[in-house]
Amino acid sequence: MSMLDVKKNYIITEAADQFSKRPIKDVTIKDIAVAAGVGEATVYRYFGTKGDLIVACVEKLEKEVSGIFIDKKAPFSPLSAIERFYNAYLVIFNEKPQLYRFLNEFDAYVINEGIGGLDSYADAIDAYKDLFIQAYELGVAEGTINKVSNIDLFYYSTTHAIIALCKKLSYEKPVIRQDLKAEEEKENEISTLIGIILDTLRK
Repeated sequence: MSMLDVKKNYIITEAADQFSKRPIKDVTIKDIAVAAGVGEATVYRYFGTKGDLIVACVEKLEKEVSGIFIDKKAPFSPLSAIERFYNAYLVIFNEKPQLYRFLNEFDAYVINEGIGGLDSYADAIDAYKDLFIQAYELGVAEGTINKVSNIDLFYYSTTHAIIALCKKLSYEKPVIRQDLKAEEEKENEISTLIGIILDTLRK
């Protein structure tokens, strides 16, 4: 890795840290430059716009958590692989709740600002889907997993539901009184949803 790449990665790391602490709209390029110890011109040289830097941060965070979803060292069976996949969302919630807060901010920012160029990020996310489908098909073939009518729809519906719940519960300040929960209650709520999904698949 060249020194230029090292500096670029350092800027991304500092930017991701800033975005995890405050709303994206409130974080300026100057804030990021100060945190990284570089000039604003340097940040713009590596990333043409704030949007480009935000996308780079999301891609970096996705790579950091990929090992939680894809554990090649773990004993493999189709059902255990799918269980690990869904439970990874809870692991991330416990270890990196700020990631869900950032993703919530990211979604809103992308929509409001009309940011494009997310194909590489989408491709990385779909890598999880490909592994999920492989495990599902093996499980159906060996008789340990129930067949569903549309596995693509099932995958996206269930993962979107878990992510949305994790985003909602990741905020420290409740929106309404029903959101006022202890950490253990939040974990139990996510676990309950995961359990319902796994019960649907488990034969």
